Amino acid sequence: MPAVHRTAAVILVVLAVPTFVAAADVDRALIAAHEGKRVVAIDIEGTHVTKEHVVRREIRTRVGEPLSVDTVLADVGRLQNLQIFASIGVAAEEAAPGEVRLRFVLREIPSWLPTVGLLYTEENGFSVGPGITANNLTGRAIKLNATAYFGGTTQYTAKLEWPWIAGPNHLSLNLDAGHRVRQDTLNEFGETSDELTPWVGRYLGEHGRVAGSFAIFNMRSDVDGKTLSPTNQDHLRRLGLRLGWDTRDSWTSPRDGWQNELELWTTGGFLGGDGDFRTLTVDVRRWLPTAPRQKVLLSGLLSLQSGEVGRDVPGYLEYHLGGANTIRGYDVNVLGKTLYGKNQLLGTTEYSFNLMPIRHVGFWKLHFPVGLDFALFADAGIAWSESGDFALKRARAGGGAGLRILNPVTEMIRLDVGWSPEEGFQFHLAAWSKPTRARDRLR
Repeated sequence: MPAVHRTAAVILVVLAVPTFVAAADVDRALIAAHEGKRVVAIDIEGTHVTKEHVVRREIRTRVGEPLSVDTVLADVGRLQNLQIFASIGVAAEEAAPGEVRLRFVLREIPSWLPTVGLLYTEENGFSVGPGITANNLTGRAIKLNATAYFGGTTQYTAKLEWPWIAGPNHLSLNLDAGHRVRQDTLNEFGETSDELTPWVGRYLGEHGRVAGSFAIFNMRSDVDGKTLSPTNQDHLRRLGLRLGWDTRDSWTSPRDGWQNELELWTTGGFLGGDGDFRTLTVDVRRWLPTAPRQKVLLSGLLSLQSGEVGRDVPGYLEYHLGGANTIRGYDVNVLGKTLYGKNQLLGTTEYSFNLMPIRHVGFWKLHFPVGLDFALFADAGIAWSESGDFALKRARAGGGAGLRILNPVTEMIRLDVGWSPEEGFQFHLAAWSKPTRARDRLR
């Protein structure tokens, strides 16, 4: 799909970026000493910007009910997922025999901060530029980021996340907007593109998710024959629907649970504009804890598009395989020119060992979370347009090992060495997890 859910690059340097996941200071034994006692009060401390109701709606522990350690820890997890606190502490003290008083002690991250990012993609190289980030607009955990990049790609992006607007079911809004000028080396033309992709969503129970979108994507080429329109400009209008199931134990560093999503898009047709095709994406991810500080990630991604390439589906929306975010051990600028198509099937297995848990380093109000994982991985995949091309002999696989610099701003920075029989050893650099980046148009 054309929409870019996140900057399709590696954020290598971030100046003045706050902690996006809170350090939790919860003495389980201290809380457990009050297990079963009636909660008589829940106090919130440290919210200078954040609205108190934003905190309280994440807390499932209730006044008048027996205290549960597991419920308190789950409350802390939900507060961490807000990504607006540098630290979260919980204290419990006896108010009277059989009664307990809870205190949530919070330290907020700065609401506004300037940022500087250095970006990298395997296709276009490095770019650098300034930006600004608002982490807690109006005290409601609303996030807004705007960044300009110059270098291998000239890119202006803005992203808005409003995770809970109203209602008991987390009515939400996510908005991505961007303008990009770059050289598309895989399709051999100069790209100038604009996109606007809003998603309005809500929860379906505790773990279900649903969202809808009407998106606009415009592409201009400097070479004839690359767009569906003879004017060298395509205007794609798209209607999308997402259904998800999320049982992860943590949004920032999961060790257990599922994150599955079914996404449907219709482009053109009754919506007007150029193109006339449907897109189906099935994204399945499963985390399994195997030992202390060890876990396995199993992921699969299937993308299917209807129509004929060049007539219904523009060629620049074909999937090119190889590189850090599809099949490691291959150079995307080599394999991507021979293994591509309007459909793709990717699979990944990754076994990771935590070498250093996330710890916070900083000064003043700036706190930088850093952790380190070592991972072994194996990738496999195929891309095709015609049914006869979906054949085992065209599939490719690679494996290798790498380091994960854990930083919840971008999940992680991956430094991988992959190997494949055809291309030998390849070094790969990327941000975000591989299953996340595999969803992007530019990867």
